[in-house]
Amino acid sequence: MSSYTSNSNPHRRYVLRLLVLTVILVSGLFIYGVNLQPLFGDLTRIGSYAEKEFGWNKPQLEFQQPLSGIGRYEGYYDVVVLGDSFSTGRPSLHWQNYLVAAKGWSVVTLNINKIKLEQILENPIFRKKPPKILIFESVERELPRRLENEYFCDEITLLKQASKIARPLSVTESVQMRELKDLTTHVKRETAWRDIKLGYVRDYLWNNLLRTLLGDANTRVAKVELAKKAPFSSFNKHAMLAYKDDFRKKAWWDEMGAQEISCRIDKMRQQVEENGQTQFVFMVAPDKLTAYADFIQDNEARNISALPELSGYLSEVMPRIDLALISAIHEGEQDVYLPDDTHWGSSGYQIAAETLITFLENP
Repeated sequence: MSSYTSNSNPHRRYVLRLLVLTVILVSGLFIYGVNLQPLFGDLTRIGSYAEKEFGWNKPQLEFQQPLSGIGRYEGYYDVVVLGDSFSTGRPSLHWQNYLVAAKGWSVVTLNINKIKLEQILENPIFRKKPPKILIFESVERELPRRLENEYFCDEITLLKQASKIARPLSVTESVQMRELKDLTTHVKRETAWRDIKLGYVRDYLWNNLLRTLLGDANTRVAKVELAKKAPFSSFNKHAMLAYKDDFRKKAWWDEMGAQEISCRIDKMRQQVEENGQTQFVFMVAPDKLTAYADFIQDNEARNISALPELSGYLSEVMPRIDLALISAIHEGEQDVYLPDDTHWGSSGYQIAAETLITFLENP
């Protein structure tokens, strides 16, 4: 027997053992991943939390085909939306679908992270055939940062804006939910084995070890303890997931101030409505902490939203979507926000749309 053959046998055994060990580890991760269930929400994914604990179990009402376009403003539209993930993510759930279904308007949505309002206003199509409505939509926590270098206000303009706070705050009543049977279908959360992501299982194990040892993990998501059961369809109803930035928003808002923010939004409105044909609408998607504030155990995390104050300055252009969502949550509507996600469930999108429609019909 040659020395090469004899020396290769230990090497083969080593490789075989390594291969078996790898298969065992991968299989273990996969089996554990099945127990956690496949990923759906951004909060479970980013925060390394289990869908088994926070995944939604109530079927969601989705549109069979999206009724509005995203990304290209190359022709006339009745409504132009400049928005973030509450307007661009998951087209089958979009609030814009309800707007099209109810009013028959054509709607295009542009990503606020890729295009500025000035670019829309300079678009030849906007100049020649302006839309009926332009909607500027932003999630609550990001609004001050989105306005940080835009539409500055001098002291005189700020003083004029301050006088508007005397206007009474608008109140939105509960929205009646409607079925759109010909356009929508109920969809269950996927639990297919093919959707198991081993990287997520690895991160879940590591981050939960850190939470056990250190009390927290280096993720952007926090588990918020609740003082009473919240209307979620997840197994865990005593806690909810939220972005840690939801807690930091108070400092960001305090730095700019609701008066300054409203002044900059009003400057936006003036530019949009300068053509005399386009109506400007300011749409704020409240953070999860704002919507479920009355359920939160930590008193310091309650009442950190400045939306009520902001709406006092901007009642003419700002529908009170926050009040409509909060009202539905208090009435027990499940998954107004998805328990595993920072965004609305189908009922939340529909409530937002119907609140917007009511606002447009009753200026």
